[in-house]
Amino acid sequence: MKILFGRIGYETNTFAPGTADLDRWAPNGLLVGEDIFTQFRNTPDYLGGMIRAAEECAVELIPSVAVHDVAGPILTKEAVEYVVGELIHIAEERRSEYTGICMMLHGAGCAENTDDLEAYTLEKLRKVVGPNMPITVALDLHGNITPEMVELSNGLFGCKQYPHVDMADAGYLAMKTLIGVLRGEVIPKTALVQLPLLVFKMGQTSVEPMKSVTEYIADYVDKHGLIDATFFQGFAPADVPCVGASVVVIAENGAEGAASEIAKYIWDKRDQMKADEFPMPDAAVDLALAELQKPGVGYIVINETSDNPGGGAPGDGTHLLHEILARDLPKAIFGYIYDPEIAFLAHKVGVGGEVSGLLGAKTDELHGTPIELHNAKVCALSDGNATYVTPMYAQMSVCYGKTARLRVGNVEIIVTENLFDQTYDDRPFLIAGADITQYQIICIKSSVHFRAFFESRAKAIVTTDAPGLSTGNMAFYNWRRARRPIYPIDLGTPFDLHSDYFVKS
Repeated sequence: MKILFGRIGYETNTFAPGTADLDRWAPNGLLVGEDIFTQFRNTPDYLGGMIRAAEECAVELIPSVAVHDVAGPILTKEAVEYVVGELIHIAEERRSEYTGICMMLHGAGCAENTDDLEAYTLEKLRKVVGPNMPITVALDLHGNITPEMVELSNGLFGCKQYPHVDMADAGYLAMKTLIGVLRGEVIPKTALVQLPLLVFKMGQTSVEPMKSVTEYIADYVDKHGLIDATFFQGFAPADVPCVGASVVVIAENGAEGAASEIAKYIWDKRDQMKADEFPMPDAAVDLALAELQKPGVGYIVINETSDNPGGGAPGDGTHLLHEILARDLPKAIFGYIYDPEIAFLAHKVGVGGEVSGLLGAKTDELHGTPIELHNAKVCALSDGNATYVTPMYAQMSVCYGKTARLRVGNVEIIVTENLFDQTYDDRPFLIAGADITQYQIICIKSSVHFRAFFESRAKAIVTTDAPGLSTGNMAFYNWRRARRPIYPIDLGTPFDLHSDYFVKS
């Protein structure tokens, strides 16, 4: 038995200006073939779980393509056709060898030629293998799940935790279920309930209300003998008809009833899922300084959620950095801000040299104004190559490109050539020679995923929500295509399980 597997992930913020080409989507390149095993075996990624399941079951895997699920603006048609085209080329070339397919697809991908990258990819695969070959899919918790995804697959398996520390579990179950189907041991059915609900900045599953929701679903799966059930929170900054939360249940029997019951439980908690209001940078810094005065040791993390590259923001916003520099806070470090121009200039002048120019805010005006650097000292340089230690991506490689640590007054700033993703752990600091335990204020761009590494290490965490594309302020977004009514934009939104929100296969 052989199974084709791969990874095509992308999370589209349709409110982000411009488009994302292949370099933006895959800054470290598209993995093809055997290199996928080298990158993902024994990692906490979806593919790490798939590989583990296959090896446990003595099943041979055929690697196709793999691209990390970064976030950003709408993908170009050319980028999608290239990446999906590479997948289809391998699927066609080796069609006679495999009897099933297991893929990681994010769930919130949009491009110039499709609102549903996942269904687009699955449809292309179906044209190669036909309607009967089993295909299972591992998805991100923030997928905007569509009926087309259900119809084109034999099971959609989402991760359950946010931060996504259980991605390998989703990949493992997707692969293990597929193997069971191929061996005639299981015949799964999938039920989908699309909720008229947007979840903003309330998704962390270790705190309420999502803690209770996550525990309820896990208990429900055990008690009712389901194969799997996921509450997909959806990805809200996506102005597409399918935007919103959903419930997916996979079971041999009773999938429809289980999905309905879980969806009703979640809908009854909708008032608890309204987004928190977070302070602007000046108030956030005040809170951080107050936390420093409290008993205890350790640094304070200020996370700029509104400029989170993991949510499609540009990563070069300056709202928080302006505030830190204006106060000239001692033992403060900012990591990282995306600015290839300044990163290259720092490498040109070398360590000990000085850099002058405009830093950040070069993507748009929403995320602030550029910072005028006057003789900023270059403290350290790096090629940007690192290996993650966050529980989400431990042992996986990352490249930030040319990286520099600059000093402006008391404040140090990590500047990178590549916008790979949000700050997951201390690697951007470490590769630039900075030990964050020696600082008092650590400023990063992330919403929740950073907590997988920082929460157990920081003395306190303060979130700031300045203007930005990853804001929790719903008034910022101007939906034109999203289905309406939808809660909490429309507070009186009705929900009827017998309406068009329910699909099964």
